[in-house]
Amino acid sequence: MIKTLLAAAFAALVATTSFVSAQEAGLAERRAVAAYEKEQYPALQKKIQDAAGFPVPITVDWLSLALPGETEYYTHEEFFLKTIFEPLELAMKEVAQDDMGKEALKAKLKAITIHYADGGISASDYKQRVKFEDGTLDINFRPFTNGADVKDRADAITETLSAKL
Repeated sequence: MIKTLLAAAFAALVATTSFVSAQEAGLAERRAVAAYEKEQYPALQKKIQDAAGFPVPITVDWLSLALPGETEYYTHEEFFLKTIFEPLELAMKEVAQDDMGKEALKAKLKAITIHYADGGISASDYKQRVKFEDGTLDINFRPFTNGADVKDRADAITETLSAKL
């Protein structure tokens, strides 16, 4: 019983600490993420919108993705590209592979939001980290974690979208 309570308290502390850290990005993190947003993101946004077949609005909460102490990794493929943007592009391509998929996306997908909040969900529980409600696809993937899981993340996005289109 005590072990269970201690484990729950520790998990709550870790979740709170992760959330607070992501919200309190320092100057180095803000500079690094702003540089990524300016230099790398426009091409990624275009690829995602091209894959979807229309210019779906994408909102990225960059400060929630800015993990403290990891600024030197922001430009590495495994940080944002492999964990967030490439899976999203692949999922859009899969859903919009034919006219039926393109029409369904265009009719029901109104916006995409991307952020990271721990929320007590395992970083690798991709299906729980993707929601599609009221026309908004919400992606809550942790950057720089399990970079090789591109297909698993893309599948989670594809399954979530396909179920509601």
